[in-house]
Amino acid sequence: MSEAARKAIDGDGPFFTLPPRWFTDPAILAREKETIFYKSWRYVGHQSDLPEPGSYITCRIVDQEIFLIRSRDGAIKGFYNVCRHRAHELLEGRGRIKAVITCPYHAWAYDSDGALRSARLSDGVRGFDRTDFSLTPVRVESMLGLLFVNLDPDAAPFADQFDGLADEITSLVPSFQDLVKVDGQRTRNDSDNGVDLKANWKVLMDNCSECYHCDPAHPAFVDLVDMESYTIELNTMYTRHEMACTKPANAAYDYRADTSVTKAVFWHLWPNMTLGVMPGSPNFDVFMFEPIDVASTRLGGDSFRLPDGAGETDAARARYGSNVLWPEDRDLCESVQRGLHSRGYERGRFMVDSQRSAISEHVPAFFHHKVAEALGEV
Repeated sequence: MSEAARKAIDGDGPFFTLPPRWFTDPAILAREKETIFYKSWRYVGHQSDLPEPGSYITCRIVDQEIFLIRSRDGAIKGFYNVCRHRAHELLEGRGRIKAVITCPYHAWAYDSDGALRSARLSDGVRGFDRTDFSLTPVRVESMLGLLFVNLDPDAAPFADQFDGLADEITSLVPSFQDLVKVDGQRTRNDSDNGVDLKANWKVLMDNCSECYHCDPAHPAFVDLVDMESYTIELNTMYTRHEMACTKPANAAYDYRADTSVTKAVFWHLWPNMTLGVMPGSPNFDVFMFEPIDVASTRLGGDSFRLPDGAGETDAARARYGSNVLWPEDRDLCESVQRGLHSRGYERGRFMVDSQRSAISEHVPAFFHHKVAEALGEV
């Protein structure tokens, strides 16, 4: 960790937020695409989404369409979702190809390993070599069955960048290996599904990575968790927020006193992903904030539960998240986005105490430093 980063999280500066234009200027987002989103690992689905050869899912990384497919040999491969002939998109949504991937425009056909199988009229085209027109690959890696992609062919492996994360998840998420993905969630990860929010993606990541706002803004949440037990562990590429839950009857939702999940734990992964578990029946959520434009963001992701579910507990927890917690955060972030245009606001001061307490803002301070560093502004 650099000395500048260390000062950021120690509050040695003073350390101020990024300037407002970094949240409102389309030119900043254009730079973030190149230096952050096209060079970072991003969750796209679970291996169960690709149960057999030919199964595929599509996804958008900012403005880049990609797809993952299970090839004939059983391996999961990723490609840009574009025909090498005239740039038509190849696949939509999710499904399974019968034999080959056929472009709807001119019927060029590709195998599941990306090789161009056939191109109409190509036998009569001088110097045409099908091997020159294979699909452009995208790197794919798996962690505990979760699938991640990176558009940068030179990026360090996911396991290296997020070393230790898999062990933390398996130790802190009860019954993790027994959880299955829940279909029909409102926060799906397909290219055109999700929940749109009227705020810059960084505003949303700031909000999720600190609990300075929890007491005034989330009264039910602070009744659910024991704020005195709240700890934060900061690593170079991710942070872990962990807190005990000691009140099965609380203002958020009730859960059984003998449940196996008695903590709330959240991991925030660079640059825009959050993983989490909430108290009650075994559960795990993955979501991310994908920029639509400089002032709007799509929330997408997946939820994992036990196959037979837990009835009322699962339903009550879902209602709290959808009807209370997320609306509270949405309203906060959308108000901030509007306020960033105010001529009465310049730069905010991060509240970082020397103990880096649970309500300290050292994590968003570090996040702002990483954004500035990625854009070459440090």
